[in-house]
Amino acid sequence: MTLPETTPVRPPAAPDQQSRTPKHPARRLAGPALSVAVIALALFLWWLFTTATDAIDPLKFPAPDKVWDSASNLRETLWSDATATLGRVVVSWSVGSALGVAVGLLMSRSRTLFYALTPVIEAVRPIPPVALIPFVILWFGIGDSGKIFLGALASFMVMVVNTIVAAGNVNPLYGRAARSLGAGSGQVYRTVVLRAIVPELLSGLRIGSALTFAVVVAAEFQGAQSGLGRLIMQASRTLNTPSVLVGTIIIAIEAVLLDRIIKLLSDRATRWSASAP
Repeated sequence: MTLPETTPVRPPAAPDQQSRTPKHPARRLAGPALSVAVIALALFLWWLFTTATDAIDPLKFPAPDKVWDSASNLRETLWSDATATLGRVVVSWSVGSALGVAVGLLMSRSRTLFYALTPVIEAVRPIPPVALIPFVILWFGIGDSGKIFLGALASFMVMVVNTIVAAGNVNPLYGRAARSLGAGSGQVYRTVVLRAIVPELLSGLRIGSALTFAVVVAAEFQGAQSGLGRLIMQASRTLNTPSVLVGTIIIAIEAVLLDRIIKLLSDRATRWSASAP
């Protein structure tokens, strides 16, 4: 008696293999296409309500052609203002984030430092950095140092709290497993804890970059010799709303580009993570 032929049963793919299975090209393009469509719709509605129908007062929200003309007239100073703001943001975000991660790691390892620094951080963290602008102008003047200090303070507060929370969320079973294999305390921290908190740290960096942009531009409002905040403030004094909108659009573009760069680097740095796309 011969048994009927059957198709060999294969074990199901591991979850991480299933998540990394290449998707259909049409599905991969659906998301970006939807984003482009939404942007195109927003631009069309902007043109419709400000140019085609004149439903919105040009003083309250200028038409696209007026904004384009303003950008053309500002081309000599727009580039220098944009690079000045971006440079301050990148420097302050980098310094503040590095210090925040370092202090957060020290606080997560030392109970003494944790209880010593927590009251200070919790007292300063709710204070908006822009509230310190008058003092910063007195301390540093209207140069770059004060704006970098405020931006670094904002990103520092984000990253120090993010680091402490991320280290506290690491599953203790990972450390026990490493110790059972002979790893020491320092080795467990370097090879287990630090690796486990990388995804959360990278998410905090994206939040910190957006907050740094807001703080640096606000500091430029109060006093600066260059920067998009100075450009917007000068234009608002003369009700030059097209120039105000130009500066706002440039800030948005720079913030999105910086966030995309951080996102790309984050994806490369966390390819080992099961949650990575």
